[in-house]
Amino acid sequence: MKMRQLKIYGLSLLVVIGGLGSAGLPAQAASQSKTVTFGQLTNQNPHRLAAIREVARQAILTKTHAKASRVPAVYQVKLPTHMTKKATLTTSGLRMNLLPNKFNVKQVTLPYAQLTGKILNRYLPKSARTSPLKYKKVVALTFDDGPDPTLTPRLLKTLKANHVHATFFEVGQSVSRYPKITRAVLAAGNEVGNHSWNHPDFSRIGTSASVNQVIRTDQAIYAATGKLPQYMRPPYGNITAAEGRQIQHPIIRWSVDSRDWALLNTQKDIQSVLSATRSGSIVLMHDIHAPSVAAVPTIIKRLKAKGYHFVTVSQLLNQQALPGLQYFAAGNYRTAGK
Repeated sequence: MKMRQLKIYGLSLLVVIGGLGSAGLPAQAASQSKTVTFGQLTNQNPHRLAAIREVARQAILTKTHAKASRVPAVYQVKLPTHMTKKATLTTSGLRMNLLPNKFNVKQVTLPYAQLTGKILNRYLPKSARTSPLKYKKVVALTFDDGPDPTLTPRLLKTLKANHVHATFFEVGQSVSRYPKITRAVLAAGNEVGNHSWNHPDFSRIGTSASVNQVIRTDQAIYAATGKLPQYMRPPYGNITAAEGRQIQHPIIRWSVDSRDWALLNTQKDIQSVLSATRSGSIVLMHDIHAPSVAAVPTIIKRLKAKGYHFVTVSQLLNQQALPGLQYFAAGNYRTAGK
């Protein structure tokens, strides 16, 4: 049997040549792992560490095939908060040991593809590293308050016909009512974010109630899709500093407010978006108003004619949005609640 030494992700691997099993995998393989601290992985950045915790929660739910009722419990699992704690780089991902928890999970491995932008590039395989956007003019369309049983599917057809992906910030009670539509949003290559359970003003209901709104909506989205949403957008854009610290998602705001909810006029919606959009803009619209959905084909056509490329929020922010921060456009962010 021949062995061959390779260098992958900074690790020395001994790979067996030949001897494939029925599954097409090497019959035997030996590898070395590398122990690192979270401080090394994140360059001592607490927001990056919070992003690792976000990925770990999904990994715990996935590993245990947890039902949606367990989502609140995953937020009670004690995950690393100190930079001196250690994890292990392996060929399949970042392996973390866990403290005793209600899921009876002692260890999880976080896939490198889910750690893009969360840990430093040098600890990632090349395929998972961040890189500059390819286009000079980019814009992200975002739609709030859905899913709507009629208008959201109509919008999805428009996006598909124009080869455009967008980010949908959905209300939990509507997700629970129309889970198939939320699944369709994701299946079409779009993103789904958290927009609270029933759209209250977070700055008025208090931190505890706001956090509960987010977790309840995470639960609804997980029930519909099997995935926790990565992003959160507070209703009206209002969020306090305390809420920003406790909500475990990056906060996505906007730089272009179409005010479509007030205009309710397709031509005015079009003009509102076109006049304000710049490269790197995050555009706020709603997929619960017919004039808004009707405006989208023209908005896409005219912005494409100006040389714009449409991207998701993740792509616009180069996969680097982090919990505890709020984002208004590409390169425009600050601490959540400030």
